[in-house]
Amino acid sequence: MRATDVVRAIEHHHFEIRNRWLLFDVNGLRVLPALEIDGRILDWARGGIARGALAAAVRSHSTGEVSGNRVNELLASGFLVPDGEAAELAALGEPTNYGTFMINVSQRCNLTCPYCYVNEGHFDYAEKPIPKMRAKTSGRIVDRIHEIFPGLGTYGYHFYGGEPLLNFRAIRQIVQEATRKAQSNGTKADFHITTNGTLLTRDIADFMDAHRFTVYFSIDGTQASHDELRKYIDGSGSFEDVERNLAYLRTRKGVHLIGSSVIRRGFSLHQAMTQLKDHGAVQSKAERVRLHSGDDLSLVNDDHVEYLRDIERLVEHYIDHLERAKKPMDFRLSSKILQVYLRKRREFFCPAGSRMYGISSDGEIYPCALHVGRPQSSLGDLEHGVDESRRVAFRHQYSPTGQAGCSTCWTRHLCGGGCSAMVDRFGHDDCDSLRKESEAAIAIFQHFVEHEPLKLLALVSPKVVKWATGKLTSARSLAPTEPAAERVFEPTFERE
Repeated sequence: MRATDVVRAIEHHHFEIRNRWLLFDVNGLRVLPALEIDGRILDWARGGIARGALAAAVRSHSTGEVSGNRVNELLASGFLVPDGEAAELAALGEPTNYGTFMINVSQRCNLTCPYCYVNEGHFDYAEKPIPKMRAKTSGRIVDRIHEIFPGLGTYGYHFYGGEPLLNFRAIRQIVQEATRKAQSNGTKADFHITTNGTLLTRDIADFMDAHRFTVYFSIDGTQASHDELRKYIDGSGSFEDVERNLAYLRTRKGVHLIGSSVIRRGFSLHQAMTQLKDHGAVQSKAERVRLHSGDDLSLVNDDHVEYLRDIERLVEHYIDHLERAKKPMDFRLSSKILQVYLRKRREFFCPAGSRMYGISSDGEIYPCALHVGRPQSSLGDLEHGVDESRRVAFRHQYSPTGQAGCSTCWTRHLCGGGCSAMVDRFGHDDCDSLRKESEAAIAIFQHFVEHEPLKLLALVSPKVVKWATGKLTSARSLAPTEPAAERVFEPTFERE
């Protein structure tokens, strides 16, 4: 028997979603409409098998609608290859020229949410950190960021906490300095904030409007579900204050509103997305609660199953919006869809420690704000800069190649190993949802490939789709209008 008569299966994932079977090329990021028997065929060929024997096995196990010719079809599609032939490996995506700096201007909070994974702003410090960033630090932070991280085109400042509006003085100072710096050296600056909304005055909203902030506001559905957990220190609920403040913020056209909710026992992803839209969110960031499985609020058993179902239901959400050349409200799948569309793999979950850093109130530098206070994640400080050896070690530790559980997982080139901060705290308990997200993204991609692939570009800009279909005729109309437009899909494409 000639060596070329032996075929083997490439690394793949065979799955059913929305009543159809699909094949995914793990390394080449290709998708193929599949048959149910394909999984069995590829299993037979996993270690190599004679082509004739494989065709005979298919014929003996088929029900009549599948013939031995399916082997030839899988060979033609590249899911079966001659033994010894290397499987294709998709290229790494190119990094953008955008840097994100998550700045903890406050490390205290005025709420006492029991599911808070940053410990009400205290993070993971052994002793309570300083409550607020001092004026001396906020006054020099922009210059030091430019000195430590030179050469970026856009510097994104994301104000974080705790509750960052407890220190609006520092926010105002940093925004003014960042704007001045951008004007003086030809770079760009844009601004983001994650806030619970309770301290959002009209003056602050007007400031955000003037500087085109992206505002991630936290609200958990109805007043009853929100006030159950998002309480002030005195035990009273915060819903009415948040709604009153949002009512004015929604009128500020320069603000891009992204609603954020925590999915937990008794509060589903579907409920969160529906209610965030009612609260005026343009996009939503509704993620499952980050707690150990023994906690009363954790998504376990039926609640966990329902969360996975809701992720699969996002397929309809994306198709509905993209068919109308609109960005989906949920954006958790957008990067993965574009990865498959462009066939670009990632080697890390996000830009943490590469194009993203967290800076504590006292000027310590971490890979992102969610690592603040964890000694094992410290990379340096504003005074001395970043320790390159620690940065490289961090990126390796949380990459798919650095994590034992990731090296054989079929979605590693789409998920990049999972959120490093969550893996560090909770291990790989998020893997089921990450795999379900990847399956949903693949299904959305395949739907449009078979119908109108151009509509996938609405993930980047609905205007591009309208221009390509003749609904917009002026190139000037293609200019993005939302804040941080160039940043939206930046985490997808990261490499050293």
